[in-house]
Amino acid sequence: MASFHSREILGILLTSSVVCLFTLHLFTHKKKRATYHPIMRTLQLSPSRQSAASANNNNNSATKRQKRRSVVVVRLSARAENDDDGMMMSTLPLIDIQFEGFNSPDIPASPGIYAIYNDKKELQYVGLSRKISASIKMHCFELPAECGFAKVLPMEEATKVDLQDGWKRWVMAHVSESGGSLPPGNTPKNELWADRKKRGPSKPSLRLTNGMTPDMSFDALKPKIQEAIDEHKIVAFIKGTREEPECGYSHRVVNALNSLLLDFETVNVLDDKYNPNLLYVMKEFSDWPTIPQVYANKEFLGGHDIIVKMFEKGELKDAVK
Repeated sequence: MASFHSREILGILLTSSVVCLFTLHLFTHKKKRATYHPIMRTLQLSPSRQSAASANNNNNSATKRQKRRSVVVVRLSARAENDDDGMMMSTLPLIDIQFEGFNSPDIPASPGIYAIYNDKKELQYVGLSRKISASIKMHCFELPAECGFAKVLPMEEATKVDLQDGWKRWVMAHVSESGGSLPPGNTPKNELWADRKKRGPSKPSLRLTNGMTPDMSFDALKPKIQEAIDEHKIVAFIKGTREEPECGYSHRVVNALNSLLLDFETVNVLDDKYNPNLLYVMKEFSDWPTIPQVYANKEFLGGHDIIVKMFEKGELKDAVK
């Protein structure tokens, strides 16, 4: 009886053990499958399928990156195209600069790029300047026969690089349209349009009065004129300033003096605040009907025609020693 019970108990224990081991095996197997299933799927792919899958993933990423780049490029291209449209010479109006048309309010004193055309509207020169109005005026004074019209593009906040880039665009646009030819004034070694004049030291114009007397008679202004002549070796009475003369005659006289690197003073006869009535008084003072007038060593040297002829003959430098 005891033996039977022992065998029965032993059988129950063995059965329970087998059931427990089997249950533990199933639990562990499922856990491993759950843990390694994604990896097993990858490992089960053939080498060729693995390469194809990897390439497909890379292509998808590259495509997405390319789309993003394309959007950026399109935006930048559209912006550049709009900028180019605003800078094209062909979109800008021609401004008549003949007969002192260079004083037009359409030609600003701001930085920018400009183009000069002759009276047949043929492009002659493309330039850049920190003061467009002054540069165009200079060309009109020096080359009146070549200056009929102008186009201007003001660039208020432009840097030097901005101006150079704009200038290059205009020149290259003309080269493209003309079949490879540069504007005549921009050809290599061209000295006709170049800023070839050597400028003397920048000086403010002399002021004959303190600006408190708006109207002065000849007798009151005469000693002021004589004082300026006596105190300075060379004095040029001109229209405007040395940096920006207001007439072609004054411009050429200033250029002649600058070219010789002479130290000279200027008096602006159009400055009615500090030199009231000087334009008219000066003609009576020297008994000479035109402006400019140049004095050297306290003596009247001459007006525009005389000064320019002396300069061309090489006599001016000796005359002012």
